[in-house]
Amino acid sequence: MPGSETDVSASSAPDAEPPSQPQVPRLAIVLGAIGRTLITTGIVVFLFVAYQLWGTGFQESKSQSSLSSQLDQQFAIAARNIAAINDTPVSSAPPTTTTAPTDVDSNTVASTTSTTTTSTVPGGYDPELLALFFPENGDALAHLEMPAIGVDKVVVRGVDVPDLRKGPGHYPSTVLPGNEGNAAIAGHRTTYGAPFNRIDELAPGDEITITSVQGKFVYRVLDPSIAYAGYEEQIDSFGPGYIVVRPTATWVLGDFGDNRITLTACHPKLSARQRIIVAAELVGDPVHIPTWAEQAAAAAVAAAAARAEAPGGGLGAPDQTTSVPIEDQLVEASPSTTVGFAVPTQRSPEAGDLDRGLNGERGAIPGAILWMLGAMFFWIGAGYIGRHRTTWVPGRIAYRLAGLPPAAIFMWYSFQMIDRALPAY
Repeated sequence: MPGSETDVSASSAPDAEPPSQPQVPRLAIVLGAIGRTLITTGIVVFLFVAYQLWGTGFQESKSQSSLSSQLDQQFAIAARNIAAINDTPVSSAPPTTTTAPTDVDSNTVASTTSTTTTSTVPGGYDPELLALFFPENGDALAHLEMPAIGVDKVVVRGVDVPDLRKGPGHYPSTVLPGNEGNAAIAGHRTTYGAPFNRIDELAPGDEITITSVQGKFVYRVLDPSIAYAGYEEQIDSFGPGYIVVRPTATWVLGDFGDNRITLTACHPKLSARQRIIVAAELVGDPVHIPTWAEQAAAAAVAAAAARAEAPGGGLGAPDQTTSVPIEDQLVEASPSTTVGFAVPTQRSPEAGDLDRGLNGERGAIPGAILWMLGAMFFWIGAGYIGRHRTTWVPGRIAYRLAGLPPAAIFMWYSFQMIDRALPAY
């Protein structure tokens, strides 16, 4: 039939074109890209929150383990030099091995020790002994226990960002725990082990125990209305055992005419808008830094100042994140500086003290961006190579998995930098 021949010839024409694919609207492409970007951003944010809640805790736990060993070593050194700790150094007396001062009171380092130290006179002080009282930033200083809220941590010297990542930090502008005056300690509430997470649950009468090379000291939480009588107008609110103040309220670190310990942290949780403060009074008599240590510190400060004034001998501003020799760090002990070793006398609190280590480091932002770009490079690059090298789905997944480890490493360091840039909680 003519009609059927026409149909057959038409269907078998060699130049017949296949049916065209429908074109995807540009709007759909844009919306798809936006959707993928939002999903990826959500995943990254979720991972960062997980890092803050659990990753930082892992870092703090690792640091605390190292600090605990360091503190045990300090206790052992103190036990071998009991006379120097008790301010009665004796030259050329051979030391003997004794137990570390784990159970001590405010008047003796360890009841089981009876040894003396070697040369500790100011003219030839032992840096190892001096470091017991003036440790470097981030080094172990004391053991802190608060049974009422389950706290058992090693306190480090300093309250800068790297210090508080390791655990609670002692404000260098305040006296050492157990000494006469106000010893202040800062800590995180939600990250890096959250040592002060439940600080608002402390009640008047609860005990806070601090053990250092100078002894074991017990403090009892004060009623805030008594502890801060006369300061009511400068306090935002009162709690059962705490007060809430603005970050500018550095007066809480000052001398109140008693012997106390002051705990500070951000408030409310997940915010750095205010500070929560707990004060506790020392039970018993205070101790003092040995006279030889004061004299040795003064001599070291004078020597460091002389070197700084000598041609080409300027020290410059100490880097708070690096370790420098004891005699160079002691130059910070001058009351005119904003940082320094905890000297025997209470120093006036200075502007920014309550923000140190808690308000973030804006200088960490560029590093965070660079590390995140590196993570994106490996993750997106692995996907791009997989799509252009193979159409086999398992093969593409294999390329993605190959890019995952370096992307995860770069993202981890990016999260660390982001955490440094953000206010501490």
